[in-house]
Amino acid sequence: MNLPLTVGVLARKESQLLYNEFLKLTFVSEKHMTGGSRQQVRLHQLCRALKEADPDIIDIIQFGSSVYAPDLARDIDLLITTHSKKDEDLYWDVFSELDVGVDVLVRTPGQPMGQDIATSVRLMGKVLIGDGETLKEAEAYMSVPTFDRARKSLETADTNLTAAQKSKDEILQDEYYKLAFNRLFDSARLAVMAFLNTENSRWGQLRKALPKPYNEQFRRIINTLHIQYSYDGNYPKDDPNGAFVQWRQKVERFIESLEQKAN
Repeated sequence: MNLPLTVGVLARKESQLLYNEFLKLTFVSEKHMTGGSRQQVRLHQLCRALKEADPDIIDIIQFGSSVYAPDLARDIDLLITTHSKKDEDLYWDVFSELDVGVDVLVRTPGQPMGQDIATSVRLMGKVLIGDGETLKEAEAYMSVPTFDRARKSLETADTNLTAAQKSKDEILQDEYYKLAFNRLFDSARLAVMAFLNTENSRWGQLRKALPKPYNEQFRRIINTLHIQYSYDGNYPKDDPNGAFVQWRQKVERFIESLEQKAN
């Protein structure tokens, strides 16, 4: 049997069914979907098809710039964790029809990850298939972030804000704003990890480990940026740009104060 070809056939057969179901659930007309929206839907479809072809797959994680700055990303990075690796072509061929390039890393449980990949997967990974066990594994291979990295992370928040301001699609604009606010939270979290000199990225545990008044400041950042604005999508719709500027300044001051305290 030509397994990669079989996967391609399976992907095409399952594709329309999944796509139609997506449109039914979201009530989004196909003609109103952007290229990026279609691409993301198609990516989910192909991941489902790949899971059928390799039932041993535990997780498929999207990470890198295609998650936090999709407009600027030149390709999509995927990390696949499977109990038993199949032929390499199986994982590459299934994504070959996408307009954008896809880089695939395949690993088994317990297989080490590079520090940069582990950090990106743990802090910004998007679970496409599975329950996210790979995210927990990645934490063991992360490097301790630096304050410089926390400040650089603010720039990715700026990138998503710019994308939101330029977007003419209301759904995409909303997603970009939520990403922008969440990247501000991630920047603060990186600074806390640098301050505590830890690879632990669990924000609840990080907050408890912080001394006063930083624990309370971080609590407000978590509750507002991560939960209310990003997760719930309840950010100030009348002035999202103003809210972003205000919170960016707060997070930047938070990073600076932690760095000064650490020194």
